[in-house]
Amino acid sequence: MTGACAAPGAAVAEALARRGALVAAVDGDGARLAALVERLQGAGLRVAGRQIDVGSGAAVDALVDQVEREFGPIDALVATAGEVRPGQALTVSDADWAHSFAVNADGVFHASRAVAARMVQRGRGAIALIAARPVAVPRTTAAAYAASLAAAVTYTEHLAVEAAVRGVRCAVVAPDDPSRVAEEVCSLLADPVPDSAVSA
Repeated sequence: MTGACAAPGAAVAEALARRGALVAAVDGDGARLAALVERLQGAGLRVAGRQIDVGSGAAVDALVDQVEREFGPIDALVATAGEVRPGQALTVSDADWAHSFAVNADGVFHASRAVAARMVQRGRGAIALIAARPVAVPRTTAAAYAASLAAAVTYTEHLAVEAAVRGVRCAVVAPDDPSRVAEEVCSLLADPVPDSAVSA
């Protein structure tokens, strides 16, 4: 599960773990990740934390290899695209624009590609992109976020078409009510079987 420390990601990680999944929680913020893992493990849930930069395709590929070696085949991927760096369209900085795409678009691409490549070989699996904040209605100070999230959503929709014939389900989860994110993701993925890994 990428973006595990964001509010929607943390809620989904906990919900899946409570349903019996072994969750590999992935985030770039080491301190927040350690706190999340400690809290969930303290509740008796099976959660393993992994800190990486999802903007690096090589790092994500290596992580997916590691997770599958340690825990077995990844049955489901939950990717969270939610990095927000506010800025108006005319004044957003190069750095904020690049960071938004690195996390929200590149991160989703790297994780989805790495996991889907293995899933299609096995003929099963599910991928959910959490896009908790809708981008259909333009608003001020959200140009970089909206553009990067739109790229992630479009990629996931195309992946869904290509992967469906190989037994892999992909969907975008973007409910109007953020409190329903975990419920909708769990519904999409169904109840994971014991010893399954939800990661990267």
